[in-house]
Amino acid sequence: MDKVRMNRQDAKILAKHGSAEYVAPEYGEPPGAQSPVSRFIAPVLTYLTIISRLVLGGIFLIAGLTKLGDIHGFALSIDSYQVSMGLPVNVLVNIENAMATVLPPLEIALGIWILVGLFTRGAAGIAGGLVVIFLIAMIQAMLRGFGNTIDCGCFATGPNANPVGSAIITMLGPIGTFLTTEKAGPIAIARDLLFLLMSVHLIFVPTVFGLDNLRRRGQRSGIGDQEYDGPEE
Repeated sequence: MDKVRMNRQDAKILAKHGSAEYVAPEYGEPPGAQSPVSRFIAPVLTYLTIISRLVLGGIFLIAGLTKLGDIHGFALSIDSYQVSMGLPVNVLVNIENAMATVLPPLEIALGIWILVGLFTRGAAGIAGGLVVIFLIAMIQAMLRGFGNTIDCGCFATGPNANPVGSAIITMLGPIGTFLTTEKAGPIAIARDLLFLLMSVHLIFVPTVFGLDNLRRRGQRSGIGDQEYDGPEE
């Protein structure tokens, strides 16, 4: 009975603080509140977030590492998509250089956050937004008839590529070769659609075994230490 009362008190405390993380305690739940299918699917989707984190975070981290420092080469890859939007050449060049400078460190940061499960939903949301931009660029290139003639540009190659990223690509063997030679065509589009699905998965399904879990436990513990004053009578 004391445990039931403590759970109710915790619920009141979390509701007071506007917590979106509270999950109803098992004590006092009406029988049949969840169907057997829901009880099976929810844990499966939760643990599958580990795969989404490893794949999506790893891809972003490696992609950012290979391009880090190779601003000129990455800017040329962006330019190959021929998305001028009617802008003057000098303005377009400045935009491409800015993107080539900002995107690699951003991809590295997103990759690390997703891999360790820190700020997972926010990082996955930004990663998903970037994937949508990449998809639009590749689809328009394919529709205009030159998608299969240009490299995807997601991973830098050649002597100017970042040596750390190049070493990782080499260790990946055939997978690394595939990633660095794929064209901006149907295969790359299908791949990015899968990454987009993983981003959505991480946005809407709480992950496990991540730093976010430790952070939430610390926040809940702090709330309990400050607010809890014994069981409700």
